[in-house]
Amino acid sequence: MGRKVFVLHSALAPNAVADALRRSIDEPRWTLFSLSGYKGKLPLLGEVRETTFEVQKRKYYRNDFAGRFYGRFAPELGGTRIEGYFDYPRWARYFMRIWLAFAVLVGTPLFVGALSDVIAGSNYVSGDKWVGLLVPPALVLFGTVLPKVGRLLGKSNERFMLEHIQNTLAARIE
Repeated sequence: MGRKVFVLHSALAPNAVADALRRSIDEPRWTLFSLSGYKGKLPLLGEVRETTFEVQKRKYYRNDFAGRFYGRFAPELGGTRIEGYFDYPRWARYFMRIWLAFAVLVGTPLFVGALSDVIAGSNYVSGDKWVGLLVPPALVLFGTVLPKVGRLLGKSNERFMLEHIQNTLAARIE
């Protein structure tokens, strides 16, 4: 499944785009004395580098699978071209891959052993057979459904971020 790439065009120069973005977002610096967990009051958090940026909506709850906007900007005739896409953080993607690999590698032998005990009436797996039949598929299901639910809950944040970037940079979407 490919990412949907958003292309925006701004009349601002690349340096002005970077400055406008920096002024409109807070850097993600942790603090204990904030409901969101980050310093500042602006609705977006993020980092702006030389030609790239990353933006996320300030949330007052935990959702590591809500989309973040990863963008890149470059000069073009008459302004700046901004390309970007929504995705969740790299660490969350890797964590879910490790989770699913663990669930499959450990869960498959448990599931197959419990299933063969139930069908054959044997007693190779100690403990409750239903745990071996239900928990491994539940862990795999959890690992596939959780990112989708988190992404679904963050859809309104994606619209908000895109509109904010568009308004801040006086950009039009291609």
